[in-house]
Amino acid sequence: MKHPAVNEDLVISKPGYTLPSTIALPAGDGAAPCVVFFAGSGPTDRNWTSPLLPGQNGSGAQLALELQARGVGSIRFDKVGSGVNMPKSSAPADLKMLEVLSLAHYVDEAEAAFYELADRDRCGEVFLLGHSEGSIHASSAAIAKQTDRRFGGLISLSGPSRSLLETAIEQIRAMRIKAGSDAAVVDNALGDFRAAMLAPDAPAPDLSALPEAAGLWQATHDPLQQKVARELILAEPLAALHAYRGRALVVSAANDAQVPGSDADQIFAGLGSGVNNKTRVTIANANHVYKSETRAPSTISQSEIVAGYADDNHALADGLVDAIVGFITAE
Repeated sequence: MKHPAVNEDLVISKPGYTLPSTIALPAGDGAAPCVVFFAGSGPTDRNWTSPLLPGQNGSGAQLALELQARGVGSIRFDKVGSGVNMPKSSAPADLKMLEVLSLAHYVDEAEAAFYELADRDRCGEVFLLGHSEGSIHASSAAIAKQTDRRFGGLISLSGPSRSLLETAIEQIRAMRIKAGSDAAVVDNALGDFRAAMLAPDAPAPDLSALPEAAGLWQATHDPLQQKVARELILAEPLAALHAYRGRALVVSAANDAQVPGSDADQIFAGLGSGVNNKTRVTIANANHVYKSETRAPSTISQSEIVAGYADDNHALADGLVDAIVGFITAE
């Protein structure tokens, strides 16, 4: 019996939290390989859109539908603190939901989504895919799940190889220099910022020369999110990768303004997987969220870069779906 395609919204309920989710399963008469999507940083939702960025055409939703058309199922979810999974108000009772957040909690979220797929007859092997910061959490979950007979492998898209603090500092420096700021002034200010971020009780540094750093400082000093924010910015993504020995696909985007391809090279090298068990791919003409982008980041403004993340006019970059499907279906 051939089953129809499924696009289903559901809520995964776990002790202390819920995960509003969307499952996309392909039409077919057998079990399909399936993928758990773990979205990127902060309030990025299941579709890979964010209230911090313009547009609602998220590449997470686009990727799920294109994989579905190619015979691959998926689940994507609003992690706690994103999408519809945010506090409804600033009342203490609503904000209480954020108390669960930690690095370990994000692994729990990935595992909950893994089991939602693995326990369905329509799903065969289940892969874990993480984008940007989500690559850190997907990698940790993959280490935990790699001996499960239902686990298929790990897919890292533009994952950072350095701490998020060092990644952010590099990004802020590039934006300031591109905006015409004096390099010596920027470097001095960034040195003070780094030192203050590494000292939990340090007073606020002067950020007048680094307006892009204000949000990160606020997040790591807000009592509601300070614990998890500090865990995240100081975590070293390569530290435990040697413990992962399963199949892995490590992907970078040629025109990524946020995470350079060298980070993917470091992740690829750091994996404990054998040389024949891991694959390294660069997607040409792709931006950070794997939308089509033929322009190098250095040639366009920050507003143009951001506009290409979720606007209505950008399709996924050619090659991404082929790379993922080829990895998943390889024997």
